[in-house]
Amino acid sequence: MSNKLFEHFNTTNQTSPHYERHLNFANPVMAERCEQITLLEPNERCDYATNALSCLQHVYIINYNKYFYCTCDANDLSRIICVLMLISFCCWQFWIIFVTTIKFFVPALQIISKFLKLNEYVAGVTILTLGNNAPVLINTFFGQSSTARHVYTDSMSLNLFESIFTSACIMWATPFAIDGTFFLRDVGFLLLYISYVDFIFKLSGGQIGILRAASMVSVYVIYIMVIVLDQYLQYRKNRMKERLNRESQIGGIEHQVLPPTSNQGRGDLDIANTYHSANRRLLKQFFEAFDVLDRSNFNSKWTVVKVWALIKVPPLIFLRLFNPQMNFHETSFKWSKLLLSIQTTLTPVALVLAYTWETEQNSFMWSGIVFVVCLPVSVTVFAYTRTDSVPKWNRYVAVLTIVSCISVIYFVGKELVFGLESLGIILNRSHTVIGCTLYSWGNALSDFMANISLAKKGYPRMAFSACFGVSIFSICTSICIPILYQAINSKTGIVKFTEGTVGETASIILIISLTTLILYGITTNFMLRRTGAIIGITLYVLFLTFSISSEFELTHAFGTDHILDRSLYNDKYADS
Repeated sequence: MSNKLFEHFNTTNQTSPHYERHLNFANPVMAERCEQITLLEPNERCDYATNALSCLQHVYIINYNKYFYCTCDANDLSRIICVLMLISFCCWQFWIIFVTTIKFFVPALQIISKFLKLNEYVAGVTILTLGNNAPVLINTFFGQSSTARHVYTDSMSLNLFESIFTSACIMWATPFAIDGTFFLRDVGFLLLYISYVDFIFKLSGGQIGILRAASMVSVYVIYIMVIVLDQYLQYRKNRMKERLNRESQIGGIEHQVLPPTSNQGRGDLDIANTYHSANRRLLKQFFEAFDVLDRSNFNSKWTVVKVWALIKVPPLIFLRLFNPQMNFHETSFKWSKLLLSIQTTLTPVALVLAYTWETEQNSFMWSGIVFVVCLPVSVTVFAYTRTDSVPKWNRYVAVLTIVSCISVIYFVGKELVFGLESLGIILNRSHTVIGCTLYSWGNALSDFMANISLAKKGYPRMAFSACFGVSIFSICTSICIPILYQAINSKTGIVKFTEGTVGETASIILIISLTTLILYGITTNFMLRRTGAIIGITLYVLFLTFSISSEFELTHAFGTDHILDRSLYNDKYADS
């Protein structure tokens, strides 16, 4: 038998076996990746981007790789122009997510939290957390996540952005004082969860069984139980306060002076309005609701500003059509009876059509069923509403608004993520650095905008609590539940799952950052000032520095294995 078929050993280090070079070419050990397109000849790249399965995995609606390598790969000037166009298109999608979050999503969350009478801490770690992480849930259970991504790295990089950078920006935007109990509960549980998950990965050596996977999921269950218990104790405390206040006021009720009653109250105004027709200015009101042109920008002397004002019109009309509006007194959008009547049927039908189309189910059949069910609701809404007043039950429509906003954020965000991945391929950067930068920023943009907006509107504690509730929820849904699901379905009951290189770096810096945040809160008596924001932003910049420097091989990531290189660092005491 030829010696070429035997295993050969490295003569400089007997712990690293390898095979002959030509055997590696005959039996490749790595799967085909779309990044290989940069190694091909220019005349072969278009066909590879169009037909290669590894590149088609980076396509959701638009095939950016095909567009670039079939249209823009002729010369350097066209490449630069197309890269700038792709970046501009990604920024446009960022803006759509921003507007959806600020104009529709946040007002609906405020309505729900007020209706349920939740305090800011509970609302932040429940409603806002579930709302912001709904796209993560959809990605997890529908299996639409890109196979090119490293889940642990992406999740920990995203959690670092959410819990450290976003919370730091909230402290910078609106410094505030926070209840120490809720602060230690949320930040402490996140620190415990990350430490425990990291411990399980290192203890298992990347091979996790059902029992250990279930233990990781159970940490989140314990967290929810603690939140429910806190809410119950807070409810009892408030009831006792109200009872004591009533008892203290009974003795002095005879000395109270009642304010004079007005002859014309709110009820009189409502009765006066009922003399007008319920459908007065119906069509005019409907078309005024779609008057979304930013005239201040359109009347600008700069052509670029005028063009931007026109570019914003189509997505704003789309969002206004499919997202029922809340808090009309706080926005530039106007109330429309006819539009709300249409939306109660159009929005559910559009949502069902979009999700069934993505999952390749019978879209028209399910959409038809939803249309038949919702049409009587639209007729009822039209019959019992007026053009001159917003009905009191409009707050219940906030549920539909939240679902529609989550769907818009999911679909636009998913297209944005694939666009950013293609941008990384075109710029010849690894998935690791794209995952901890552009991918994390794209996924966390809506959460960042929602939390900053809530903080500026007077809800900084809700936004701050949501930063950590989102991260705890993300770890459970993105890492722990998929591992448990795969372990249960595997024949051996064990699943192989690694932290990756940058994933371990993100975990360590996240643990350091959370410990620093706890120490900062304790030493300032839980007065979260801008000095804490500077500390958080600095730690996140440190993580980016580690990640980018390891991408260019200036430093090593924490997760890199250097066992074979240990001789370079050991001191040779025997030779001295």
